Amino acid sequence: MPQPVQDACQFLLRRDPARLPAGEAGECVRAAMTAGGSGTQTLTTASSWIPQGTHTVEFTTAPEFALTLENAELGLRISAGAGGSSVDTGTGRIAANESGSPEEAYAAVLTRAAELTVNPDRVADLLQGAQSLDVEYGAVLNGAGRTKITGYRTTEDNADDMIPTGVTLWLDDYYRPVRFELTGRTRGIDSSITAVNTAWGS
Repeated sequence: MPQPVQDACQFLLRRDPARLPAGEAGECVRAAMTAGGSGTQTLTTASSWIPQGTHTVEFTTAPEFALTLENAELGLRISAGAGGSSVDTGTGRIAANESGSPEEAYAAVLTRAAELTVNPDRVADLLQGAQSLDVEYGAVLNGAGRTKITGYRTTEDNADDMIPTGVTLWLDDYYRPVRFELTGRTRGIDSSITAVNTAWGS
């Protein structure tokens, strides 16, 4: 296990039975994802954050973050990274710009949503903003023992952003996320995201 991950994940390495501090959880998973380098994600949504369906995401977390989300059925392609963010729905690339045209502002919403489960900083924010986090060591997922973290945020804290109110994630032996289950309610609409990460470091 890389030293930065060991340093950041002492609580989990000790298998501490206490309630998991949100700050430590965020720093641990951020370090683990950064050390992981890259991966592939299958993202299934029923949400107002990103178009409903099953999307494929290729991402890198180091030396810098980048992602490409694609859904051939919807004709959707989302890109984000140091070179800028954009959305293409089959009619041309639209740059993401929160203060730009309506189309550019919507592209910014989509790219931000696409980053939610693959950008180490966004995942850290997701955990650090939780009011309560519980950890289960040796939780079984698809026949393998995983570290399971479950948490929540209040609706009031979540009123004006796309951070989910319910968060469950499973971590592999190197504390990299292998599955997310996120739920929330934005502008009166119930939303959910399930994300499965594979091929870490490949």
